[in-house]
Amino acid sequence: MSVMFIQRKAIGIAGLVLWGMVFNAFFVPHREPESSGYEDTTLRHPSYVRSRGGSDWAAETELISSPLEYAHLIINYHKTGHELAYSLQELVLSNFPDMERENGARPRQHPSTAQRCSHIELPPGKVVVQEAPHFFCDTNNLAEMLLENKGRFHREGEQRIPKRGVKILHLVRDPFSMAISNYNYHSQDPTPEGWVKDKTRNICGKKEFFGDTLAELLLPTLVSPGVDFNKPPIVTKEEFDMLYDKCNHLFRAQRGFEDESYYFHLRQLDPSHGIKLSTLQQMVNGGDIFLMANNIIKLNQIRTIQSRVNDINDGGNTMKSKYDKIQILTMSLSDFTLYPRRSTLKYLNFVYGNALSREEKGRIATQYENAYVERVETGDLHITHGNDNEEMLRKALQNDMIGKYLGNIESVVSETLAADEQNTK
Repeated sequence: MSVMFIQRKAIGIAGLVLWGMVFNAFFVPHREPESSGYEDTTLRHPSYVRSRGGSDWAAETELISSPLEYAHLIINYHKTGHELAYSLQELVLSNFPDMERENGARPRQHPSTAQRCSHIELPPGKVVVQEAPHFFCDTNNLAEMLLENKGRFHREGEQRIPKRGVKILHLVRDPFSMAISNYNYHSQDPTPEGWVKDKTRNICGKKEFFGDTLAELLLPTLVSPGVDFNKPPIVTKEEFDMLYDKCNHLFRAQRGFEDESYYFHLRQLDPSHGIKLSTLQQMVNGGDIFLMANNIIKLNQIRTIQSRVNDINDGGNTMKSKYDKIQILTMSLSDFTLYPRRSTLKYLNFVYGNALSREEKGRIATQYENAYVERVETGDLHITHGNDNEEMLRKALQNDMIGKYLGNIESVVSETLAADEQNTK
C-alpha cells in the first residue's frame, strides 16, 4: 500500500493548525460537508462534571473538559502514523497555549524489571507522543502508571493544576497494510533508515529485556486475548518459535546472502519472499505488529474493568474512580486518509470537549482538510507512492502461515475500531 511522508509543520488557524502527516496516497480523501455528525458530538464522561466551589479551577456545575487537567498520550507504531502523531500533538498545543509538549522525539521505552511496563511520565496539561510502548504488566499496574502524577503548577501562578485523568489516542492500522507499508518503506532506494544496511545486525534474533525474551513478554496476553473478543489465541509459543525459524530460513540462508545486510535481502529477494522477511522482522524482532495487538488488548482490559465497576458504588476512592479517569480513543490511520475532516474533528472533541466551541473545532477541521486535500491533489513532493505490487504482496502474506496471525490481529483491530465508533456516536 502506498505511503506518505509529510514533514511536520503547522499553519495558522486559531493559532497553528497541523500540516504534516504520514499518509497513504493510495486513498483519496473525501471532502465532507460542513455539518459532520461528529460536530454535534462532544464526547462526554462522568469525570467531566465539576461542582460549584472546590478549587479555583472549578466553575458552575456543567460539563467541562479542560485539556490542562488531563495528561494526553498519543500512541503509535512503526508505519501507523509516526508523523501523524506529532502533527496531532502540534494541533492540540497550537490551540491551547498553556499546554506543554514533550521535548524532542521520545525514545522507545522498554519495560522495567519490576513492572514490565514502559514508564511514561504523564503530568497534566502535557501532550506526549510515545512509539510502541511495552505494556506487559498487569492491568492494575498499567492503570496506576498511567495515572501516576501529583500535578503541575500553572505557568502563570502558584496554583497546582490537578490531574483529573489521562486521555489516550491509540493509532492503529490493519496489520496487512502495516506490513506492506513497512516493506515498501525499507526497500526503497535510497532507504530512509541507515540501520537496514548494517551487516552485523541480525534482524531475526531474539530480543531480551531484563532476562525475558520479547516472546515471553508478549505471549501471556496474545495467548489469552480476553473474553470480550471470544477468539482463539493470536499466536502460541510453538507458533512464535516457528516464526523465528521461518525468519532465519529467509535471512542469510541463500548462497551469496550469508554476510549481507537486511537491505540487500529486501532489494535482491523476489518481492513475494522479501515481504515475508520484512513482516517477520516486524513481528518477532522489531515486534511492532504484535506489540500493537498486545496494547490494544491491555487497553481494552482497562475498558472492561471500567464498564464492570461502573455499576458498583463503593464510595470513596474506589476502583471505579481510578479506571474512570483513563479515557481511550482508538483510531486507524486510514480514518485520517479517507476522512481527514471528520477524523480531525473526532479527535478535537475527544481532547477539548467543550473547552473550544463547536464552530471553532469545525473551522479548524475544515481548514486542515482543505490543506491536506490540496497537497494530495497537487502531488506534493513529501507524499511518496508505494509500488504497484500491493495486491501480490497481500496475497503472498495471506497464503503463508504469516497470514493466519495477521488475520487474528486484524480481527482484534476491527472489533476495537467498531466498538469505539459505536461509543462515540
